Amino acid sequence: MNIFSKVPGIAQQTSKLGSVLERAFYGSSGKVTLFEQRNFAGQRLDLNSDCQKLSDKNFPERCNSVQVESGAWVGYEHEHFRGRQYLWDMSDRGEYNCTDRWCGQGDHISSVRAVKQDTNPPRAQLFERQGFSGRKIEIHDDISNLMTRYNLNRASSIRVLGGAWVVYQEPNYRGSHYILERKDYNNFSDWGAQNSAVGSMRRIRFN
Repeated sequence: MNIFSKVPGIAQQTSKLGSVLERAFYGSSGKVTLFEQRNFAGQRLDLNSDCQKLSDKNFPERCNSVQVESGAWVGYEHEHFRGRQYLWDMSDRGEYNCTDRWCGQGDHISSVRAVKQDTNPPRAQLFERQGFSGRKIEIHDDISNLMTRYNLNRASSIRVLGGAWVVYQEPNYRGSHYILERKDYNNFSDWGAQNSAVGSMRRIRFN
């Protein structure tokens, strides 16, 4: 018998603490399932934590559909979280039945990581020049066309002050895109881009 069960209230408190610790350790990232073929068919791989090399999981590195059960995830073209980025979050119930749904350029995925969730109100500042200088705009919600709304199509530095975001190089959430977590990005290379083009930007959905 557990010695804490002899003391009123202790057993319940211990159980609650265990549940909290379990969620903190296992549940913080969420869960995502990768499928080799379109429409959730073929070989599958379940992940609930970062994976630097999908080849270590005996997955063929060909991913054509994804289901997000919880959290938000980013797939990378190359191992160790390098190369093109592809976001999978809880938008549209987390169902991605083909690569077109995540603006995929091919089906090669070699590493996957969880996006860090931030509970602060969504807030991001875009700067025209690197080093947080030049013209500045601040956004708090999804913007499908930055040029139409703010007459802006380039940003060389971004400061994320709340939430997690994805910035697309084309309007209407299309084209190459990059994950922005809560931190300062002094130059577009800091978020993995080759240039400063920005077309649209939206909040990442975790639930």
